[in-house]
Amino acid sequence: MAPYDDEKLGLNKVAPYYYYPGFWEGGPAIHFCINLQKWNELPKTYQAAIQAAAGYVNVDTQAKYDAKNPAALRSLIGNGAQLRPFSQEIMDAAYKASNEVYDEISAKNADFKKIYDSYKAFRGEEYLWFQVAEYAYDTFMIRARARG
Repeated sequence: MAPYDDEKLGLNKVAPYYYYPGFWEGGPAIHFCINLQKWNELPKTYQAAIQAAAGYVNVDTQAKYDAKNPAALRSLIGNGAQLRPFSQEIMDAAYKASNEVYDEISAKNADFKKIYDSYKAFRGEEYLWFQVAEYAYDTFMIRARARG
């Protein structure tokens, strides 16, 4: 969920506090699943078309949310929602609990473990780059915006 969805659903009418960040969804992605046997039976041109369409929808959807969320957040706040950050203690507890669940699933499901281990390795490497580029740039721009 995001401010755009929350506003559309009227959640601020029943829950006046808007907590952030959404620790359960650091970077959402749209998923498309297809039976592997059926996928392999498709002509390569169909596979390419599906991959292109799926990639486009994933990027387009994120771009639309990025464009709509700021106005929706302003509207939520204008209609009484109060922004509240999750405390560091809550973030740490949620992170710890989710990792425990992932470890439990990994111990029972080899396919999950393979995917999760790959994801963790990639995430660790990606955050190295995000620290250098994205975080530094975003921090600069947020401060520049605050200064006017």
